[in-house]
Amino acid sequence: MRRTGLALLAALLAAPASAITLDDAIALALAHDPSIAVADAARDAAGGRVTQARAAGLPSVGVRGSVGYGRLDPQGFFGLGGANVTPFSAQASIEQPIFTGGRVAAATAGARAGLSAAEAGRSGARAELAANVAAAYGHVLATTAMVGSWRRLLDQTSEIARQAQARFKAGEAPSTDVAQASARLAEARGGLAAAQGAVSAARARYRSLVGAEPVDLAPLPPGPAAPATLDEAITLAARNSPAIAGAEAALQAARAAARGASADRLPTVGAFAEAGRVRDQFFPDYRANAATVGVRAAWQLYSGGRVAGRITETDADTRAAEARLRAARAQVEEQVITLFEGLRTAGLVAAAAAEQASASEQARASVAHEVRVGLKPQLALLDAEREAIAAAARAAAASAERLTTAYRLAAALGG
Repeated sequence: MRRTGLALLAALLAAPASAITLDDAIALALAHDPSIAVADAARDAAGGRVTQARAAGLPSVGVRGSVGYGRLDPQGFFGLGGANVTPFSAQASIEQPIFTGGRVAAATAGARAGLSAAEAGRSGARAELAANVAAAYGHVLATTAMVGSWRRLLDQTSEIARQAQARFKAGEAPSTDVAQASARLAEARGGLAAAQGAVSAARARYRSLVGAEPVDLAPLPPGPAAPATLDEAITLAARNSPAIAGAEAALQAARAAARGASADRLPTVGAFAEAGRVRDQFFPDYRANAATVGVRAAWQLYSGGRVAGRITETDADTRAAEARLRAARAQVEEQVITLFEGLRTAGLVAAAAAEQASASEQARASVAHEVRVGLKPQLALLDAEREAIAAAARAAAASAERLTTAYRLAAALGG
């Protein structure tokens, strides 16, 4: 008889020569997954908004002009008659904001906060994708090995059912043996069908995330290392969590918007310099050049409540952002506690499942020997094979769950 008990675990521990590792799969997913492209684009857009906000405090230079062809008739004014003209004008100007009441500083601070939020979102998306890929990777390995185990059990069950039928026809075995063998055969077929369905779903999930077929996957790695203590994990998350970083950035953006709203009550002042030239504008052969240097100021003294309303709005937005930050910190702490303890539990469960799988395999080997020497019937071996497969499946699932939990904890910690 072939071994079917620890075959699943053996498959998870044997890597092909050119195996795709989990790190390889994550790298492929980062290059493929649309959510990462969206996060990257959001970060780039936020960087562009920072550039725009800064530009509002820098000098602006402009040139404008016009040229045309027509006829100008002063109607004898100044004794001038009509003539065909080519009116031309050109003007160059430069303006530098001197005082904006804090508008530019507030807008720049808000844009920088938006960039920080986008970077936090990008980091969180990448960590979440890594955890999802780890889960899909482990599921593919476990279900693929399960298909092989159930297929081997089906082969053995088919042979035992054939032998039972032959012995029954020869009058050497009762019909009960045939019925029991047929029942085991049906169970093996059902188990194989379920395993094949599970592996198809697992492969589809992997393919959706990674953008490639799950071929020649390497064994499960140990996964990211966890902090030594829960307190260390909570401290690390408070400092690096993308969720907290995003909430903090949103609060900074709200505060900047509030400062910008208050700045609308103040005037703006800017220095400017202009130079211009005109030809044929008012009468034929008219010529004029001009140059001006000065200061411009604007101050809206009454806005009908627009400024006051915006101040009220931004103050309320700031309070809401503060509340969301408190909520984010509480949620991240809860998540870290759950995942940290979950990882410890998953490790213990995986170790226990591996021990159970090993014991089940030893029991299967003992039963196989007893069957060979005639101490037990063939159906006893099938029962042992079935128990070994179930134990190995639990061990593989527990190992995959431990790996997934390790990646989810790393994502919560900002790793």
